[in-house]
Amino acid sequence: MPIEDDEILQGFIEESLEHLADIENDLLAIEDAGADIDDDLVNKVFRAAHSIKGGAGFMGLTVIQELAHATENVLGLIRSRKLVPTPEIINVLLQASDELQQLIENIHDSNEVDISEHLNALNAIYEGGEAAAPPVAASESEPESASEEKPEETAAEEEVETEAVTPESEPEPEPVQAAATVETPPPKSLEPAPTQSTPDPPKKAKKKLAATSHKPDTTIRVNVSLLDQLMNLAGELVLSRNQLLQTITSGDVRNAEAVGQRIDLVTSELQEAIMLTRMQPIGNVFNKFPRVVRDLAKKLGRQIELTIVGKEVELDRTIIEAINDPLTHLIRNSVDHGIEPPEERIKKGKDARGLIVLKAYHEAGQVVIEISDDGKGLDGDMIAQAAINKGLITAEQAKTMSEKEKINLILLPGFSTAKEVTDVSGRGVGMDVVKTNLDKLGGSIEIESEVGKGTTISIKLPLTLAIIPCQIVMTGGERYAIPQVNLEELLRIPAAQVKDRVERVGDAEVVRLRGNLLPLIRLSDVLEIERTYYDPKDGETKLDRRVNIADRRSRKSPLFRDSSESREETVPPDDTDRHERKSIERRQGPASALNIVVVSTGTMKYGVIVDRLHDSEEIVIKPLGRHLQQCRGYAGATIMGDGRIALILDVSNLAQMAGLTSMEGSDRAQELAEAAKEAIIARRDKQALLIFRSSEEEQFGVPLNMVERVEKIKITDIEDVGGRRVMQYRGGSLPLLCIDDVAMVQPIKEQDDLLVIVFHLANKDIGLLAIGPVDAIEVAADIDDVTLKQTGIMGSAIIDGQTTMLVDIFELVQAVHPEWFADLALSEVVEEEEAATILVVEDSNFFRNQVKGYMEEAGYHVIEAEDGVQAFHALEERADEISLVVTDIEMPNMDGFELTEKIRSDPRFANLPVIALTTLAADEDIAKGKAVGFNEYHIKLDKERLMESVHKYARQAVAA
Repeated sequence: MPIEDDEILQGFIEESLEHLADIENDLLAIEDAGADIDDDLVNKVFRAAHSIKGGAGFMGLTVIQELAHATENVLGLIRSRKLVPTPEIINVLLQASDELQQLIENIHDSNEVDISEHLNALNAIYEGGEAAAPPVAASESEPESASEEKPEETAAEEEVETEAVTPESEPEPEPVQAAATVETPPPKSLEPAPTQSTPDPPKKAKKKLAATSHKPDTTIRVNVSLLDQLMNLAGELVLSRNQLLQTITSGDVRNAEAVGQRIDLVTSELQEAIMLTRMQPIGNVFNKFPRVVRDLAKKLGRQIELTIVGKEVELDRTIIEAINDPLTHLIRNSVDHGIEPPEERIKKGKDARGLIVLKAYHEAGQVVIEISDDGKGLDGDMIAQAAINKGLITAEQAKTMSEKEKINLILLPGFSTAKEVTDVSGRGVGMDVVKTNLDKLGGSIEIESEVGKGTTISIKLPLTLAIIPCQIVMTGGERYAIPQVNLEELLRIPAAQVKDRVERVGDAEVVRLRGNLLPLIRLSDVLEIERTYYDPKDGETKLDRRVNIADRRSRKSPLFRDSSESREETVPPDDTDRHERKSIERRQGPASALNIVVVSTGTMKYGVIVDRLHDSEEIVIKPLGRHLQQCRGYAGATIMGDGRIALILDVSNLAQMAGLTSMEGSDRAQELAEAAKEAIIARRDKQALLIFRSSEEEQFGVPLNMVERVEKIKITDIEDVGGRRVMQYRGGSLPLLCIDDVAMVQPIKEQDDLLVIVFHLANKDIGLLAIGPVDAIEVAADIDDVTLKQTGIMGSAIIDGQTTMLVDIFELVQAVHPEWFADLALSEVVEEEEAATILVVEDSNFFRNQVKGYMEEAGYHVIEAEDGVQAFHALEERADEISLVVTDIEMPNMDGFELTEKIRSDPRFANLPVIALTTLAADEDIAKGKAVGFNEYHIKLDKERLMESVHKYARQAVAA
């Protein structure tokens, strides 16, 4: 049969054989699993059949297309768990895959082969769930096995529809009609027929062609001018070598230095030239898309113009091969679901001919590929509804999503909104595979879309996987390389600031970076080597003995200091240790500066603490030896300029080894249901709590932002003076109280070592006695404000499987020291005729009731709203009553930023005071709040500061 483009055909053959390479073992594994279906494995085989079918359709290979389509139908039933893969069914699939391989290996004559027996057998299973007699394949007597493992198939060619979603279930495809004149009737029983009663299949109408082995092309084309350049450089290198040998023999040191510089220059040029041999223009991939767009547009009744820009941009051959399928998928997406039919475009005032632009260009050391169309765009609400219908997210989760987050739902596995299952779309595979394969290449994907205007998908890729730019770091006297594709920024914390900036949350060290907590890991700890530090005075790496004496014993941050020590030290109370540490500090300084490499991988961002930062270098990747391949923290190795080896760090595995978790690292089987859920949970308003105990059985929590510090004390430090518990603290007396002084809880456990949690209320310090363990966590748990609520206890929540009572420190202090609040605005009670009306906007019932209680206790009138939409309706209806708005930030439908912006843009409310009440206290959040018009920014549950502001603005409203 005639094939217009041999290069495209050859690419299809290679990709299809790669898809089929592992299919036999995969089908046998599916058979072994039986009813316990492995979704990942079935999806892999399903995608292979789907990709072969799609490619064959474009090539006009109808027989291959029909067989792959029939195979896909059966795999679709298994994937949807409508069919249990019995041995008889797997046997039919195995025979079909054997036939597919033979057809592809004899591609030019494949359309002349009779495959009716295979189609009849597959259709019988599809129609009735029963395995008919499988045909006897020519290769059955001598099964052919792949001599080496092939790479896993890449992106499946599947599209995403953005039209309105119908509630009906997805229609199933029609069975493929066999070429034979007699069709196999659907079986009447669901039980598979016994193998011993299976009749012999009829002979084929035409003889099969003998299979010929096919190996992917391993050659590349190199420009002759580049070969000439390599030859010239090799000649220069030989001359430089001869000069070097001569200078060594003669002992001419000065000339040897000049020869060394010459060799360095020639070697660098030679390296660049050799790398160019791996680089190929991306046009090798782009050139096939005019045919793809033309054929698909004709099939779908579209008029499309394809514009290609940047064919000359070069990429490593390995990357070009890997992005072929993802790009094919995205182009077909634009044709099938982006560009509207001509009549629809004309109605919208557009040109009947749609435009798709495929563009490649260099940016910041990477290659960017953009696929743009002027079609109907992606409707976030429709995508979210489709995800809800498929059970990928809930309706509640969808309400809290931004437009961009809704659009990104198309990257979830199993997502599709196509109404019909066709050769092109509707099976729910594709975009997730595109993202997965780009992640493997160190690339990324970003989607920008506007309804009615079109969509632009940007892919960012590294230039090469053989030579990559890396940041060189040193720890424990050894050098390591961190790929710049994972590098976010470099951070150095001077020694004098380490105590203030580095904190400990649970078992992890963290640093506050531009208002956000960044988890830290020490490279030496993850690699299980001794901690060291770099001494710039003598340029040596030294063992950090300070860590061995103190930090490895207590591992506590400045938050957990021993009160018997100086406030500037983090030393355990042992006098011997203290003496030795002071001796060490005299020799190596009070503390070492921290060098932090901030890296990212997927959704995880963290800092790696190293001894020293070196320059950025381009390195040549070498595979690890067999004895190191089981080491998870390394992605490879490289040889540095001095001949020593530097290991390349795998930042993703380092995070797992250090115990840092990421949504991307969750089990694939749970990803369908959990990925979107986790993304939404991450956006929920979280409360930072300090968790502690007062007795061994009961756990408590207090808002972390209200805690001044935590002190370790001895029970003997507590004094009883005038009937009150106190302790010496910073040159004065610190009043102490226990939760059981006020609340009906178990009394504090009497033991030698206690904790004092210090708060600052009513312009005074007060300490709450507690016992360990303590932990600082962020939770978004549902809070029960009824069951355990009492004086001093505002409610309870389940945290890490433990019922945790939330302490109301204000009520505790007011109950024990009511005189403290006598002269403060917090205790003001306004008269009825002066009471202002305050609008409280908060989606959490617990926090809304807390704030409402504060204000009603002070005599104010309160109007409640659960989100910004309800709040603005209340403003419009009761504009003359409301004197102040107190609003949360993170809310569904309309958040606090949007609400305040809308209030400020309305002349009726432009001067209305608005107070932000939230847990989002990062610098960028506060700056954004000021920009949209917040008058003040307060932290949740800080009653004292909130009520001071409320009284101030309420008085201003009354005075006005």
